Amino acid sequence: MALSDVPVHLVERCRKGEESAFDELFTMINGDLYRWAYSLVRNEDDAMEVVQDCFMRIFRHINRLQDSKKFPHWVSRLLVNQTNTFRVKRKKTQMEELEEGFDVADDAMPIQGRAGVNPRKAAEREEVFRHVNDAIRELPPRQRNAVLMFDVNNKSIKEIATELGCSEGAVKFNIFQGRRKLRALLENYVDQNGNLSLAE
Repeated sequence: MALSDVPVHLVERCRKGEESAFDELFTMINGDLYRWAYSLVRNEDDAMEVVQDCFMRIFRHINRLQDSKKFPHWVSRLLVNQTNTFRVKRKKTQMEELEEGFDVADDAMPIQGRAGVNPRKAAEREEVFRHVNDAIRELPPRQRNAVLMFDVNNKSIKEIATELGCSEGAVKFNIFQGRRKLRALLENYVDQNGNLSLAE
């Protein structure tokens, strides 16, 4: 969908901080922004990173947009500025490609169950952990890496960006998207606060 076709009411919902609205917005304009970014940087991975950084800026700053009707112009300026920033960073620093082959073996998954006194409760916990690990495996490599390094290994955004060879904005966006997908995949295993519900 073209930026000019984004409904004003959807922009208004995003300005109010509705996460579901932001998801809708991402789905609507992701392809258009990617094609535009690709036409500017002529590289698939670079275009993806530019778009990810751009979406992070949209997510953080859309509440400052005073006139929702100006959304297309505002996002266009964001994308161009982000592309220019990306090019400057590329000239200063040689970025390494994100390693796609980061797979987690079954015996090394980050979430492990502990044997309990009650065999039934222990079995229930193991079932939950199995679903959690299955959900983690379903995440795209970039999101899986970012979530594991941040939430499991307790690394900082800066450390993750350095290790993965991408911008801090891209790391934050991948963590945001990864967590959102995990919540959706594990909706039957989380409480109202979004915390993992385990049998005691």
